[in-house]
Amino acid sequence: MKFAFSIPSLLAYASSILLLGFSIPLVAQIPADNASIECQTLKPPHLNTVNDFIGMGHFQEDCQKDSLAAVSSFTQAIRLNPKAEEPYYHRANAYAAIGNYKAAVADYTEVIRQNTGKFGFSRPAYWNRARAYGKLGERQEAISDLTQLIGDTSPNAEEYFFRGNMHRDLGNKASAIADYKAAEKLFQQYLNGVFGTGHMDSRNQNMLDKTRNELSRLGVNIAVPQITTGTILKSIAKIEVERALNLARFLPQHPTIQHFDTQLQDLYKQLASTQPQVDKTVLKNLITNAAYEKINDLKIERSQMLIKFNPQTPMVGLIDNQSNELEALIRRNRF
Repeated sequence: MKFAFSIPSLLAYASSILLLGFSIPLVAQIPADNASIECQTLKPPHLNTVNDFIGMGHFQEDCQKDSLAAVSSFTQAIRLNPKAEEPYYHRANAYAAIGNYKAAVADYTEVIRQNTGKFGFSRPAYWNRARAYGKLGERQEAISDLTQLIGDTSPNAEEYFFRGNMHRDLGNKASAIADYKAAEKLFQQYLNGVFGTGHMDSRNQNMLDKTRNELSRLGVNIAVPQITTGTILKSIAKIEVERALNLARFLPQHPTIQHFDTQLQDLYKQLASTQPQVDKTVLKNLITNAAYEKINDLKIERSQMLIKFNPQTPMVGLIDNQSNELEALIRRNRF
């Protein structure tokens, strides 16, 4: 089974992760007068077509925080075209947001029934329906949906973790342990940068800790976590940035720079001995991102200084030199 996202489905995908706890910003538009200043979702000027009512539903959810009103808008879209799967999908998410999980299940089921693969709604529909089944206490149905996802070519750690929870609640200890172990392995790989830098965040560290806690409760001995590849990667990125900042003050032969070089040499040796080996692009991305973040901080600091001092002030000059060194670091890590 293949699931592909097309351009028309980007809005759908943003909505698909409501139950996952993530958020993806939609295309920036000028918000309506009655919207919150942070909201960037466009309010449709007219309500005539399926897309108009879908857009209104998103505006009501994102800007007005009114999922019940969004249900009505998505329902209007369905009335205009009962064979269009997209409004069913968004209405299912809105139903889930207000706690009407039975209605959400019905709409997710309709999405799955209709889906042709054109818009890429199947995978998030299976995932969100599994979560809705879990809320309803229908654990076997949730397991069935999760198994459908895990049988795909790209299962993720959360699918294994959630299925492990369902097996645990049903008393299927062996199956729960197997799923938690699979989730633990994937979460660890995420944090180690095996799949790139996208998963190397604190949320996955928290999920890894939860997975290990579940395994421990089920009587599985958990080894003391060793220093992870991800920890080494992040340390290298941090020290590379600190070294660049200090190059604005000292020559490369200065003891301060030599100290950073010694630290980096040791960390690069540790990285070379880790298994599996991490793609070099992962480290380059981390270093580049850390450097850009620091440059942004320096820009803010510089603008604040210019309120009191002129650009020729040594402190302002130091910030400029530090920014130049960080830009040089970024250039060295380009592909």
